[in-house]
Amino acid sequence: MSVTEVVNLTRELIQIPSENPTGNELACARYIESWLRRINGIEVSVHEVEEGRCNIIAAYHSSMKTSRPLVFIGHMDTVPVEGDWTYHPFGGQIVDGKLYGRGACDMKSGLACALIALKNLAEAKVELERDVVVIASIDEEGPYMKGAVALEKEHLIPEDALLVAMEPTSLTMSTSHKGTIWYELNVEGKSAHGGNAHLGADAVHAASEVISRLKQQVAALPYDHPIFGKPAISVGSIRGGHKTNMVAGSCRVELDFRLVPPMTKEEANAIMKACVREGCESVPGTKALIKHYGWQRPPIETDADSPLVKMLAQSYEKVKGERIKETGFPAYTDVSMISLRNGNKDIIVFGPGDLDQAHAVDEYVEIDQLEVCTEVLMELARSQE
Repeated sequence: MSVTEVVNLTRELIQIPSENPTGNELACARYIESWLRRINGIEVSVHEVEEGRCNIIAAYHSSMKTSRPLVFIGHMDTVPVEGDWTYHPFGGQIVDGKLYGRGACDMKSGLACALIALKNLAEAKVELERDVVVIASIDEEGPYMKGAVALEKEHLIPEDALLVAMEPTSLTMSTSHKGTIWYELNVEGKSAHGGNAHLGADAVHAASEVISRLKQQVAALPYDHPIFGKPAISVGSIRGGHKTNMVAGSCRVELDFRLVPPMTKEEANAIMKACVREGCESVPGTKALIKHYGWQRPPIETDADSPLVKMLAQSYEKVKGERIKETGFPAYTDVSMISLRNGNKDIIVFGPGDLDQAHAVDEYVEIDQLEVCTEVLMELARSQE
């Protein structure tokens, strides 16, 4: 089969490892910068976030500027490679219409679609009503999303921009984001010999009481979102005790709390505090310290009146001849982080790839989706508000 430009670019990006942690996007960023600088009509800038880590910003400017700018954001970093792969994770192999590799789905394919769409617009010298910008960002997979935070903090994205995250949605339109709060719970008790357990205070027991209460409280919450369903809390890791015949004097638990609209971070934090207090009170002699790591990320929904929703729906229907499906995204993206910081609710998530493939062994994207996505993005750039 023939390899199209967007498929080829996706393969080339896959073949440049950019695993996070610890942040290894520099080679990928340099490649994208070099690729962009060969295209006439595109302004390219390099935005250093920290040493060795930079966002790449590419803009195709409109002479009219009668409509708000349209910004496509795709992150360069991927999660690490783990497990036994059938296909080389950095090979970019195509088998039965699927392109394999780490980042194929999440999300070098989406980034490639945006870059090719921008290239096509510039080379055809299409007259647009708005500026179109593509950003290749760093650290989306990290707990602090440093690339997106720096873009907003340094005012590198207009506050009135229409924002599209190129994350994998199987070419559906995601207009809501689940919230996420990560907690670290450090429970302190008192070690003792197992033969004299009454002299100790079992920190692992206290942690289990906290977890049990959290599960019950979250399950009883009255929220049932039409897309996401109910909120959930899960234990990511638990480490406690040192030896079988010792009462555990300490226990560390990491928890992932997923919030659905219209929950708030204040409500989530109140539930956590109450359950920790009650759980430790049930095991005398124990106490706990609650820490957050990463950003506290409340759920975010696209403005119901956002023109971006109508524009994307019309663009998709023009390309595919059918209505676009509306979904939700179960995690934060670069655009939701920007929205959290500046209040811009003109945000959507739209991109190739099935989210179930993200972070998976033998990750892949269906190459037919790359062609469709690129065409839809070009139509979106031409759209009128």
